[in-house]
Amino acid sequence: METSVPFDTTAELLIYAFVSLAMLCIGMNASLRDFGVLLLDHGRTARTLVANIVIPPIVAFLLISLLPMNETSAAVLFLLAFAPGGINALQFSTKAPGQMALAGELLFLLSLLGLITAPVAAQVILASEARAGVPGGELMLRAIGLVAVPLAIGAAIRLRASNLAETLYKPAMLVSTLSFVAAVLLSLSVRQDALATIEPATLVAMTVFILALMAAGWVLGGPNPKQRQVLAAATNLRNVGLVYVLVDGCCEGGGHSVVVLAFIALMVPANLLFTAICAKLSRR
Repeated sequence: METSVPFDTTAELLIYAFVSLAMLCIGMNASLRDFGVLLLDHGRTARTLVANIVIPPIVAFLLISLLPMNETSAAVLFLLAFAPGGINALQFSTKAPGQMALAGELLFLLSLLGLITAPVAAQVILASEARAGVPGGELMLRAIGLVAVPLAIGAAIRLRASNLAETLYKPAMLVSTLSFVAAVLLSLSVRQDALATIEPATLVAMTVFILALMAAGWVLGGPNPKQRQVLAAATNLRNVGLVYVLVDGCCEGGGHSVVVLAFIALMVPANLLFTAICAKLSRR
């Protein structure tokens, strides 16, 4: 298993650039005190955990029970339910004005939780012969390198040279955004091919799953509409890279990987539309 994302090397590098630079920008824009205040808000933390840890498995269980899905699709949907902390959430959660610190804190918290819950769930959900292929060490190294280290560097720049942080922020965020757009365009054909092979019941289940988690995040986001937007994006954008790593190369036939690709194909446009609607309502 050479990659943690289901695309070619160029798209993989662009995704890494997007995540690293976005975390760097969060570190340069939000102080450690901001993160501390957010983490100490026990009510917000509790609502975040309910939205991301409690509700998704319940929704997945209900969908699997009600819709005629095959075992492969059901297994992937359950794994997604136990995999919060999707890195793609940064591209959408950071679009809520003034909520950069919250977006970064949620990604960091949920990514750490996902590294625990998803591999544990995989040991139960995946077939016994596939469990040995779950690469726990690789997952931890990628999380540290792509999330924790850039965030710490950004915070250090802000602390030691605030003027430099202000100078670097906009160009770094621009490159991060362009990297994400380029990665989406390069991987478009791969995602469309996967989408065409999935049975209608699974497509319906994944669409309902995305919208249900988006609604859960919005409802539990608190009274501030911008904070609701952040939690709605962070909740429904599951950690597809993590799930792909869990199933790629350890499940025969590649069927699990195709279902993950199809989920990505539905997840991105749904959040583009959601973010556009929020931006329009905010301007009003």
